[in-house]
Order: sequence, then structure tokens, then C-alpha cells
Amino acid sequence: MGTLQTCAGLESGIDAAIHAVRKSFEEDNSECLLLVDAENAFNKLNRKVSLEKHQKTVSPIYTYLHNNYNTPSMLYLENGNHMLSQEGVTQGDNAAVAMYALSTRPLVRALSSETANDEVKQVWYADDSSALGSLAGVKKWWEYLQANGPDFR
Repeated sequence: MGTLQTCAGLESGIDAAIHAVRKSFEEDNSECLLLVDAENAFNKLNRKVSLEKHQKTVSPIYTYLHNNYNTPSMLYLENGNHMLSQEGVTQGDNAAVAMYALSTRPLVRALSSETANDEVKQVWYADDSSALGSLAGVKKWWEYLQANGPDFR
């Protein structure tokens, strides 16, 4: 099993993630499993940085993402007022999961590269991730994620 981000572009992605983790955990060399759920991750995504990266790396979908996220979204409040949402992706928007998945690709790849010698396997479903492998390898993965995850660009 390689690095997986199963929230976009894969039918029944959550099922694939669950089966991949279960299969990997049953292997003899898996000493531990760490499950991580990023706090408020969809809302904290930096739109500007993500769109700049997507323009260069995923040009076929870039126009769609740009049209959805280039300008702030109007959020209407109960009292008739509104506020502008300038960061993150909008839950319920068809492009939100794809935007988030593409935006996390550099971090997922860096984690994979950083822990490749430790044989750590990781599976992601949007902002939920898991790391499996040796205790030392998973600890290294976790430390890298803590140090680089929140502001990774």
C-alpha cells in the first residue's frame, strides 16, 4: 500500500481507506496505528496559496476551482447581515473535497518521503489520516506532521 488520499476521485474512498488500514495493521511489521483528525482543517485551508499551486499542477481543474474560490464567499447571518468567508473551502460545495485533497498532496507526499525508510504507511480521507508501521517510524511521521502540517505550503 502506498500513500492514499481517498476522499476524491475514488469511488467508495472511505471503504478503500478502511480496508487498506485493516490489511496493513494485520501485517507482522506493524507495531502501531495512529489515527489523526485535523482540527477545523477545511476552514483553515489557505485559498490563495492553494490556487497558486493548482494553477501550475492541475490545470484541467484549476479553472473550476478558481471560479469557486478566487473571491470571498458571502455568508448570510440570521439578522440579515453578512460576512465574507475568505479562507477554507465550503462544506457542501462540490469542489470542496477536490480542492482540499489537491491542497494536501504536497504534505502527504512530504510525509511519505520523510518516513520512507521507516516503512510507515499512511492513508488519508480528507482531514482524517492514519499512519501504520514501527513505533519509531510512526513517531517520526507524527512529529513531522505536527511541525509542518498546519502551515505546510
